[in-house]
Amino acid sequence: MHELAAAQDVVKTALATAEAEGAKRIVAIILEIGDLYGVDQMRELIAMEAKGTIAEGARLDIEPVAGPNIRVESIEVE
Repeated sequence: MHELAAAQDVVKTALATAEAEGAKRIVAIILEIGDLYGVDQMRELIAMEAKGTIAEGARLDIEPVAGPNIRVESIEVE
């Protein structure tokens, strides 16, 4: 269940950052994901959470890293 909460936090962070930049659309979300998370599952959950938002359809660039953390490294916007 912690994956769902993490996916919600990723989308929330990306949306807040995009809003602060006045973006119309999020093109990509660049993440570092710790080895406690399943990359494929996180892709699915983030896509689900992004539906109906300016992040829907954003490319997910995921860099697996050691450790338990997940971090939005950056976003690309239009």
